[in-house]
Amino acid sequence: MDSRSIVLAPVRLYRRLPTEVRRCLRPLNLVDEAASLCPRLRTPVTRTTEAVRRLVRLARTRYPVRRLEGAGRPEGAPLACVLATDDVSARYWSQTLFEGPPAERRVGEVRALAAVRAAAETRDADLAFWQAPWPVAMLARRSVRVPSWVPIWLATDRSLEEVVTGDRRGRAARKNDVRRVQRLGLTVRVTHDRDAFEAFRRRLYEPYVRGRFGALVVPQPPHAFRHARRNGWLVLAEHEGRPVAGVVLERWGRDVRVLVFGADLSGTIPPHAAIEAAYYYAIRFAIERGFRRLGFGTCRPVLTDGVLRYKRKWGGRLGAPDTWDRWLLRYRNTPALRAALTAAPLVIERGRGRLAALAGAHGAAGDDLRHRVRQLEIPGLEELACLVGETAQVQTAADAETVPLRLVAPGEVWPEEAATT
Repeated sequence: MDSRSIVLAPVRLYRRLPTEVRRCLRPLNLVDEAASLCPRLRTPVTRTTEAVRRLVRLARTRYPVRRLEGAGRPEGAPLACVLATDDVSARYWSQTLFEGPPAERRVGEVRALAAVRAAAETRDADLAFWQAPWPVAMLARRSVRVPSWVPIWLATDRSLEEVVTGDRRGRAARKNDVRRVQRLGLTVRVTHDRDAFEAFRRRLYEPYVRGRFGALVVPQPPHAFRHARRNGWLVLAEHEGRPVAGVVLERWGRDVRVLVFGADLSGTIPPHAAIEAAYYYAIRFAIERGFRRLGFGTCRPVLTDGVLRYKRKWGGRLGAPDTWDRWLLRYRNTPALRAALTAAPLVIERGRGRLAALAGAHGAAGDDLRHRVRQLEIPGLEELACLVGETAQVQTAADAETVPLRLVAPGEVWPEEAATT
């Protein structure tokens, strides 16, 4: 055997190992794997190992800087945005802010460590997002931060009847959903079985999320299901012995949270009805097992996001973000920006876990603005700021204020740190 073969032999042996075995040969992954066997240690250990990973790669993390120009939502006003983010985030904001694919131009690259300084120098854009990973974002105390994901929680320290009827917002929709679920005649099975978890991942979860989110999907890896199986449950809704929907629930600290939902796209039960059933049975499970809170997962920081509105219907409440990435926000209070934030109101962090909303009130005044504010109300927000179009609208709206509301006149910026230079 020559020297080259001797060198390559361990590489060939490594490649023959199963993927999950290779994964555990990395020290931090091995620590995570061991921690998943101990529920009490799992949460702090998982957070610590992820922090180490991010610190290790922080110095080499860079984001392309894109300038997007096109017809903004909802009325096609010319909108100019600067995005210094990863590719998935850039696709999300492009689809959220623009009516169609905007013209995109790469104008540079920024190191993650320089995100705060680069954001402060933003010029000539209606809106700019600069991605700041942990711990850079935590040190940007004078920057306006938009969390990349916002957790949603439901209080389950009450009866199922109180969950369905107790919250006025969305009560009729919840009742209708529950009635539809009950008419389906589904049976529920709770399992820890390894094969059932794997079948759920392949047949229900992955096809559903790929169909639901398309190019924006970030699927959970196989080891996440393995860890959840050791610390949680798979709740399956079955029709005539065949799983049509399911939800993976796992302990997280003293609470239980949803890892993923999944539904059969080709079954006799429509996917939207199957997902309704999964939500209902997840809530019922958390109540019956005595958990005080059920984590509904996360949503994008946009109050009109479909996932957020659906989870809000079930009584969800925004929680303090614990995401690893934030976006530093800069903007100019222009008509195009006000229109964009009317279609996509943002959730922003105000420090110490407090959340506020930054919305546009494009074309709204008086009663219309009051109605607009009510539509955006969601538990967990402590303040709502609306960018309005005219001074007359500001006075009319202020007289009719019904919720904690800040009105921002044309040309002004709130918070002040979000202003472009």
